[in-house]
Amino acid sequence: MNFDPFGWIEKWIPARWLHSIIRIFILTVLCVFLTVHLRRYDHYVLKPLWITEGFIYVTFFLIYSVRTDPRDRSRGFMEIVLPLIGAVLPFALLLSPPVHWIAGFPFRQYLIFYWMALSSCLTLWGLWTLRRSFSITVEVRSLIARGPYRWIRHPIYLGEILAAGAVMIWRFSVINLFIWAAFVCIQMVRARLEERKLRSYFPEYDACMKGKWFW
Repeated sequence: MNFDPFGWIEKWIPARWLHSIIRIFILTVLCVFLTVHLRRYDHYVLKPLWITEGFIYVTFFLIYSVRTDPRDRSRGFMEIVLPLIGAVLPFALLLSPPVHWIAGFPFRQYLIFYWMALSSCLTLWGLWTLRRSFSITVEVRSLIARGPYRWIRHPIYLGEILAAGAVMIWRFSVINLFIWAAFVCIQMVRARLEERKLRSYFPEYDACMKGKWFW
């Protein structure tokens, strides 16, 4: 049987209500994350990084406040569970302590933190461009070709991979290297699944994305 929890629950609760429940749940979680982030101001050596990450939380909140229901929702393990794993996997990088050969040298530490901030800015730009069309799972809402999508097919994933790469180096371990590699693989699979779904819904997708970098 195909993995489709939304479809199973939809037998008892209307889809419109389900989308509203999911939206309220995500907004509540984002409020908690944003509150924790605001309280961690003093923990950030580089304040622009704190600001950028804060804007990402705020942008997520705005996105889920105005996001439209999907034209074609996600179904199956690959479209639902795999993207959710990819969304939380980078947090596992934080379980390892910072390495001395970066934390003990202010210039190297600032270099890593600016790398994170700039990568997060790319992610933020992609999120703001998508807005109503954003989804963590593989869904179809609309075809976006403006902003960073004029040059890159998956700017959000590129920003996340670069930022996670910086965290991996800052807190380097063999385990973190494997976590980051797994994250990159998951993002590539997510991107391919999204492209396949968008292509089936928008015949002009290939022409629109022609000549653009994958990352």
